[in-house]
Amino acid sequence: MNMNYLSPLEFQVTIKRMPNIEFYVQKASIPSISTNPVEKQTPLNRLYETGDRLEYGQFDLSFTVDEKLSSYLEVLNWMVGYSSPQHTDQYKVLRDSEYGLKSDISLLIVNSNKNPNINVSFYDCFPTSLSEIQLDTTVTGLTYPEATASFTYDYFKIDIVT
Repeated sequence: MNMNYLSPLEFQVTIKRMPNIEFYVQKASIPSISTNPVEKQTPLNRLYETGDRLEYGQFDLSFTVDEKLSSYLEVLNWMVGYSSPQHTDQYKVLRDSEYGLKSDISLLIVNSNKNPNINVSFYDCFPTSLSEIQLDTTVTGLTYPEATASFTYDYFKIDIVT
């Protein structure tokens, strides 16, 4: 039996479309999963059967924003590309790019010996929100700004690395 706890400090995120962000990731979460039970009507009572589909929570990444905004701009440009706010060429450029409209994301968690332990793979991801960047001259210590990006995906898979 393994008596070591999962460390929340040792992980690495890889997104092929966004190579700069992996160096700045501060927080990542394995999303929630839920299923809705199917209601079965009876004359006396409501009964329930097991759910018929999984619903995945958003995958959130918080990252430190560098002084050139490179990590922030990677997410922003991706969102701008698929939503085409100025012209439809933005969508075409993103669609025809090396990575397309969606990208897979890998969250690698290491064990207590700093060896790869768990790989969480998210498939067909795209960002759905990007938080503000808070600039504040009233803080007493130097705190670098962070931003959070939320991703929607088709499904995720957890593999134990051997």
